[in-house]
Amino acid sequence: MDGKLKITPLTAEGTILTVSVGGASVQLPMLQKALQDAEKDPSVHNVLVFAHHPVDDPAETDSSRLGDRDEVALIENMLTDFRDSTGKGTAMVGSHAQIADVHRLEGVPYMVLPSSGKDPYGTPDRGGFTGWVNWSVDSRRDADKQWLEAEVRAFAQSITLTTPDSLEVGGTAQLAGSIVQPAGVSTGTRVVPLRYPMSVDWSGSSNLAIGSGADAVDTAVRKGRVAILDPRTRTLTALNPGSVTVTVTNDSMRAYTDDNSLAPVTTSKTIQVLPGK
Repeated sequence: MDGKLKITPLTAEGTILTVSVGGASVQLPMLQKALQDAEKDPSVHNVLVFAHHPVDDPAETDSSRLGDRDEVALIENMLTDFRDSTGKGTAMVGSHAQIADVHRLEGVPYMVLPSSGKDPYGTPDRGGFTGWVNWSVDSRRDADKQWLEAEVRAFAQSITLTTPDSLEVGGTAQLAGSIVQPAGVSTGTRVVPLRYPMSVDWSGSSNLAIGSGADAVDTAVRKGRVAILDPRTRTLTALNPGSVTVTVTNDSMRAYTDDNSLAPVTTSKTIQVLPGK
């Protein structure tokens, strides 16, 4: 495809430089020039580079990655050098492999987007699912901070959530579950586990705390919550006797019958927390 260079305003504090890269003979020099301009431009805080093919294919076949490995090495060196010399964040996004995946090299994230509709190439447990990515960019943060976040939103026609019926105070349980994805907008059978690289939208009743780490647990205890769910590990810890509800929500891709079909797909389970013996 033809090269395109676009600077898109994000906030009053600054802008982000977005570069689309195609054929190497024309567009690698264009990328180099864009990075040189971004280095001098105080209004450009971070750089995102988009290409159809990712630099690396998460699948073992490597069939969907950029084929010229010298070209890949050059791109990686350019992005690393830009990050090191400017302190500005940089990342690269590709798509053709259709497996939700991210790896980092010298502090630069390289992400592969999932398929948005057609059957993905990878297996569901390792990022082979349909969905989209919601990006958040904080232009106030430099390369060594969390300036870029990606929420991987998977499509669902149904959700299964597995929890224990009850826990004793002080007990823990790792929650599990899956979504079933449609084939296009028709009924499908692809089962995707509720875990990374999918971003799982956990919520629940008001007496459920959601957070990670000792400080989150201390806060939940102080506020008298019945349980706390660590979204990173999916571990539910019972804190006080009572009843607590855990909910998972996903974007809908159910066959359209009425406007309710467009509403998010939600599944909830209630767990009884019993006094410890």
